[in-house]
Amino acid sequence: MTSAPAFAAPGPVLTPTLPATPTPFVPNRGGLPSVPGEDVSAALPWADWSSLQWAGTALLVVLVALVLTVTIGRIVRRLYLVREQEELGHGDLDGPVLPPAHAFTALVPAHGPAGLAVTLDLLARQRHPDVRVLVAVDADDPLTLDVATSAVRRHPERVRIVRTGPLAGRTPVAASALADELVPDGDGIVGVFSAGDRPHPRLFALVDSVLTRTDADAVQHASRPAFCPTPWWTPRSTVDRWWWSRSVVRSHGRAGFVPLSDSTLFVRHAWLAWAGGWDASRVEAGLALGVRMTAAGARIVIATSAEATTVERSPGGLRDLARARATWVRGCLQVLGQGDWRRLRPGARRRALGVLTEPLVDAAVTVLTATTVASTVLVGAPVLVVALAALPVLPWMLSQLLDVGATTEAAAEQGRRATSRERLLVVVGSVPDRLVTLCAVVTAVAAELAIVRPRVVGPSTSAPVLAGQPVGLDESAVG
Repeated sequence: MTSAPAFAAPGPVLTPTLPATPTPFVPNRGGLPSVPGEDVSAALPWADWSSLQWAGTALLVVLVALVLTVTIGRIVRRLYLVREQEELGHGDLDGPVLPPAHAFTALVPAHGPAGLAVTLDLLARQRHPDVRVLVAVDADDPLTLDVATSAVRRHPERVRIVRTGPLAGRTPVAASALADELVPDGDGIVGVFSAGDRPHPRLFALVDSVLTRTDADAVQHASRPAFCPTPWWTPRSTVDRWWWSRSVVRSHGRAGFVPLSDSTLFVRHAWLAWAGGWDASRVEAGLALGVRMTAAGARIVIATSAEATTVERSPGGLRDLARARATWVRGCLQVLGQGDWRRLRPGARRRALGVLTEPLVDAAVTVLTATTVASTVLVGAPVLVVALAALPVLPWMLSQLLDVGATTEAAAEQGRRATSRERLLVVVGSVPDRLVTLCAVVTAVAAELAIVRPRVVGPSTSAPVLAGQPVGLDESAVG
């Protein structure tokens, strides 16, 4: 027989006590916070920043905003041909070629013998009944003079030589006076080309039709460097020029300002005489002429034709590329200092200022982007600050994608397909291309600061009307 188990005596009743600082219940959490709730904000990366760090971050935000504004603005100008579909067509060149109505004088300021023979031959073989070729040669340059003399022997009915002083001097090539000998009535067209240009045989006939249809005072036709896979900068330069001639310059023209170049430019004889001739001693003389003509109310037309695009001589080496970039920058600085752009209408004035300062802005953007990204990484800035500094990389990547598509289009206009190597060089070459531009800007600024150039006082816009000059030039409306 078993006995019942004995029960232990009951213990004391426990009374629970609340903690001194109640902890809120948070479901689905692995544990309780180690710090009080009101101190969680102290763990944020910017909680203990000094006033100097806040000021640096604010400056970084401003710089990134400026870089984004410049980069996005460039993309918008490049996409102008997409936004304005009618600009894609060649309305001025559509239809049959009209009968010849103008006499042409092709002016070639020869700074050296390189490429001069090819240019003179192609100009002399133009399929237009009234074309004269005028090559301005320095009398002290026997090699260039020999090349020009050989061209005269091959085309005695069209090519003429004009011996001048050093083209690097300060005396303009009086193209208007020289054209008088070839165009007695003073109502001709002066086309300016550079040595090494390869114009299409039907170029003058097409431009003649444009002048007849539009009654323009100047026609800027498209030109491009030779598109070849070597050296590495050629695809990059070709794509940039394709964007410029197909979209960017049209965007500026819609705003009232057309930056003219020194190649494939056609100007009425009367307007060139009004300007005092073609100043071959100036770097980027066409840019200065375009600003003056636009301020005086001239009508400038942009003509683009894939088949008749002039092919320019590509730089022979990296030094030539940097020299060509520096020449463009110096031309922008000289026109900017001359001050004629201030007489343009407000919209055109802003565009002109943007074009003239674009090389400087590009150099500043390159330096700022590299400096901000490198400095934020080296000082161990928070990830959020580093991401903010690297934000301009996103529109840059978008620009590279657009450049790859432009490579395909630029090659298609030449009747071929772009290679994978060319597309790769366009993207990979963008970084060294920016470095070359930066070096060119530094060189150009140093050259302009080292040379004290006297202010070039051009002919007054109130000069008497010349023979063949457009009627109705309202000087009171200038500016």
